[in-house]
Amino acid sequence: MYALILFLVIGLLPIFVREFRSSGQLMLTYWFLIALHQSVAIINTFVFVVPGAESDSLKFHATAVARAEAEVFFFATGARGFENILGLVYRLFGSSVFLGSQLSILMFAISCVVLIKILRLLELSRYKVSVMLVFGAIPSVLLFGSVILRESYEVLFFMLTTYFGLRMLIERNITVYGFFMVMSALIMGMFHKGLFYFSAFLIPLFMMWNIYPSSGWLTIKKEYFLRVLVILTLILSTIILKYFEYVDLPIPSSLLNAKNFWEQAVTYQKNSLTIPGRATYGFPIDLSSPFTIAHTSFVLYLHYLFEPFPWHVKNIFDVGASIESLLRLVLIGFSLKHLCRVHGVQFRLLFLLLILFFTMSFIWAMGTTNYGTAIRHNMVSWWILAITGTPLLMESLSRIRLGSALHRCMGFLGQAKKIS
Repeated sequence: MYALILFLVIGLLPIFVREFRSSGQLMLTYWFLIALHQSVAIINTFVFVVPGAESDSLKFHATAVARAEAEVFFFATGARGFENILGLVYRLFGSSVFLGSQLSILMFAISCVVLIKILRLLELSRYKVSVMLVFGAIPSVLLFGSVILRESYEVLFFMLTTYFGLRMLIERNITVYGFFMVMSALIMGMFHKGLFYFSAFLIPLFMMWNIYPSSGWLTIKKEYFLRVLVILTLILSTIILKYFEYVDLPIPSSLLNAKNFWEQAVTYQKNSLTIPGRATYGFPIDLSSPFTIAHTSFVLYLHYLFEPFPWHVKNIFDVGASIESLLRLVLIGFSLKHLCRVHGVQFRLLFLLLILFFTMSFIWAMGTTNYGTAIRHNMVSWWILAITGTPLLMESLSRIRLGSALHRCMGFLGQAKKIS
């Protein structure tokens, strides 16, 4: 019953959003993407378990059902926190795989709305249809965003953090948008330890970023005092919460200790490699010297972004993953090209987005040992490449189509001239 209500809410959502109501093409694109996601959810619930939902998704659902039946809930982070949230929903509205899937699709649907609003802030709304298609139609987003996994939630709160952060910078309103940015970042960090590390970097970055250089970096203003106050308050609050063991988070001091970060990354790698699989690339980080750390980290990062390489493709699922990796490479190239073409405020905003992408993907990469997991992690920051890379990709494709059409036209005219 409640799953069907969510199903209808997801379908009707764009009717209540101005940007969708003003563009029939955008609304049709949204419904097309939702239809794809709902198809995956229906197949996974009633026909067979889809790829990507065999392990973690079934485990999350089973644990959440057990928590709902036992009525045992507690505050936690990471996978346990997600299971608690899901269990609470099951306790209130009934437990079913379809309901859990609808929650994930609802997160994706709201993400589509946030995506359009971010494009408007960046003055890229004319590309909204193509960006939304690139964002929501790739296989990993369809598969992992339609089943009971954390990724849809992580994507949404990462996008919300960025949206409120951009509005804070553009409108210089830290009181309202700064508060919502920090809250979104903290919720995002609750879903995964890696995202907590990232949020500890993201919040200060937004607080100290300046998109209006004419105002001067060292100009003493109320807004900068407020930003510094927010950062200090967050650091102090995290230390207090950790000291009293109210939350299960990484030790705050480790965030400022580079050696500790690398050691934790190596430990996580070793734990992951205890269960080797076909998709494991298993390239270890070498901590013997700064040079080997830099070299092995860079190679590991390339594996994370672009595996499976063509020579590692062995089945149809590898083909899809390889195509995604190729598209990721293309969009990174067009994103950098886009960055070189813009100036002023837009340059600083796009540069900020790319810093977020490369930082998040680097943190994920240091603890990832197989491209099956890497595909899921890459999904969380994929929307940034969709925004920064798609506009120039579409322009290039338009020029290619125009050039091809002109070539055919000239050939036709040449043949007509010969006949005459």
